[in-house]
Amino acid sequence: MSLLAAPPSASSPRDLVATLMRHAGTHGDRLALRFLRRGEHVEEEVTYAELDRSVRIVAANFRAAGLARRPVLIALPQGLDFVRCFLGCLYAGAIAVPTTALGDPRGAERLARIIEHAQPAALVAPQERRELVPWADLCQRAPGLRFLAAHDLLSGTPSADLPARAPEEIAFLQYTSGATSAPKGVAVTCGNISANLAMIEAAFGQDATNSSVSWLPLHHDMGLIGCVLEPLILGASTTLMSPLAFLQRPIRWLRAMDRFEATTAGAPNFAYDLCVRAVDAETARTLDLSRWSLAFCGSEPIRAATLTRFAGHYAAARFPATSFYPCYGLAEATLFVTGNEAGRCVETVDLPRESGGAVAAVSCGFPRRGTSVAVLDPERDALTAPGSVGEIAVAGDAVSPGFWHPGGDVRPDPDRAATVDGKRYLRTGDLGVLRDGALFVVGRRKNMIIVRGTNIYAEDVEQTVMAHPAAAPFGAIAALGVLDQPDAADPEGVRIVCELSRAAGLPDTETLPTLGRAVAEAHGVLPVELVIVPNGAIERTVSGKLRRDATRSRLDDGALPVLQRHEPRAGKPSSNPSVTEVAHAHSIS
Repeated sequence: MSLLAAPPSASSPRDLVATLMRHAGTHGDRLALRFLRRGEHVEEEVTYAELDRSVRIVAANFRAAGLARRPVLIALPQGLDFVRCFLGCLYAGAIAVPTTALGDPRGAERLARIIEHAQPAALVAPQERRELVPWADLCQRAPGLRFLAAHDLLSGTPSADLPARAPEEIAFLQYTSGATSAPKGVAVTCGNISANLAMIEAAFGQDATNSSVSWLPLHHDMGLIGCVLEPLILGASTTLMSPLAFLQRPIRWLRAMDRFEATTAGAPNFAYDLCVRAVDAETARTLDLSRWSLAFCGSEPIRAATLTRFAGHYAAARFPATSFYPCYGLAEATLFVTGNEAGRCVETVDLPRESGGAVAAVSCGFPRRGTSVAVLDPERDALTAPGSVGEIAVAGDAVSPGFWHPGGDVRPDPDRAATVDGKRYLRTGDLGVLRDGALFVVGRRKNMIIVRGTNIYAEDVEQTVMAHPAAAPFGAIAALGVLDQPDAADPEGVRIVCELSRAAGLPDTETLPTLGRAVAEAHGVLPVELVIVPNGAIERTVSGKLRRDATRSRLDDGALPVLQRHEPRAGKPSSNPSVTEVAHAHSIS
C-alpha cells in the first residue's frame, strides 16, 4: 500500500481565539504560561484571564493602527510578549509573521529576506533593538514599514469588539526553515490552525491537566503550534525558555521538566542526542522524569539509536521509554501529519540500502483526522509500488493553500502539486515508505547523494559516522555530495564534515581514515574527503537543522575553517596549524 487516509472525525475543530476567550471566563485563574530567564529563574507567569486581557490590548492597538488583514512581523526575543503579540494578531484579524528577534546577528540575513518577501506593514520589536539594525535599509526593502514597540502595544484599553474570522482567512505566515532552500512563506489559514490543533489533540490524547516545557523557537512551527497553541487550546500550562538556554546547558530543559512536574515535551532528534552527550550519568540520576508521559520527536529524521541511548541514559531518572512519540510533519501542513498511539513502544523496520546492508527506520505512525498521506514516484503523479521508497505527499484540512507572494497573492507551488485519484496532494520533498499502515521517513530528496547510479542518503551516512566510537569528539556530522566539479579526480562522491563538540580537542590523525573506512563498509563508497571543523562551523537553520548546501558552498569556497583534512586517495591526513589553535580555542569557549 502506498496511500493512507484517516477517516473524518465526527467532531468539529475548535476556533483558537474563541476557545481562549472561553478559557479566560471559565478558569481564568489557571496558569497559562511561564517563562524562565536563562532557563532557570521564573521571570514571568500569566493566567488565562491575564493572557486574554493583555492580548485584547494588543489587538486594540493593532486595529487602531489599521493592520487588519495586513502582515505584521513579530521580531521579538523568546518570551511571553512574543506570544501576546502573535495572539494579538489573531484577535485583531492581522496576519502574523513570526520570525527571529530584531538585532539577532545570527538571523539578520534571513530577517531581511523575509521583510523583502512578506512586505509587512509593521514590525514589532523592543524599542532598544531598533538601534541595532540598519532600519533605513529594512524600510527600503518594504516601503511603508512601521516600527511598533512591544511595550507600547501592551498599554491601553482591551478591545471588546473582535472581528469574526472565516476559516479561509490567512492567520499567519510560517516561513520555512531554509534547510535546503531559501525560506518561503507558508500561508496558514484560521481553518488550518483549527484542523491541525484538533489532529494533535486526538493523537496525543491530552487535556487541561497536562503540563509542558519547551525551549523550541517560537518562530518555528513545532515551537509555536505544538508547544504553545496546542496547550493553550487545551487549557493546559506551559513553561518556556530560550533555545540558547537549552543549547548552552541542556540539563536546564530536563530540570524544568522535573521541577514543574511536566508531562509533555518534545524536540528534534539532535536535542535528545545532546542531552546524552552533555549530561553525565551522575547528574542524570538526580532527576525525576517519571511524569514525562509524552516525549515527541520530529522535525528531522528520527534515529532509533538516539531514542535508545536517551532512554538508557535516563533510566535511573525513571524516564519511561514508552513515552517516546515519533511523529512527522511540516510547515506546509501547519505542523502535524502523522503519529502513533500515545504510550506505544517505538517501532522500527530495517530498510535495505541500495548500496547494501540496511538501516533501521522509525515508524512515524499514521495520518489523523481526515488527512491522507501518499508515497509517489518522484517524477510523476503515480503511487509507488507497495513497500517502495518515494516522495511523501499529503492532503487534508491542515494543508496550507499555498505560499505567500509579495502583494498578498497566495498560490500553490505548481512543482509541488500532485493529483492522485482526482485528489490534490502537496509533495513534501521528503522521502519515505508506507509499511504495515505506518509512515517511515528516510530523508529528503535534496539530501540524496548519487554515486555511480546508487542513491545514498546523507542522513544514513551521518548516522553511520556518529554511531562509530571514533566519532566521540564530534557533536555533529554533515554528509555532502560532490557537485559541479567536473575536473575533480572523482566528480561523484561523498564528503564528510565533522564538527567538534564544544569541549573536545582535536583527535589524532587516525580518526578520519577510520571513519572513512566505516562509511565504505556500510555504504559501499569511500568518501573522497573528510574534514574536521570547529564547534559551530556547520551551517544550521534557526531551528537547528543542518544546512548542507550552505556548508558545502563554504567548504568549496575555502570559507570553512578546516582543522584537519583527509583525502583517502591522497594518503595521510593533514592539519592546518595556523587555524587549529584559534579554532580549538573557539570550540571550548
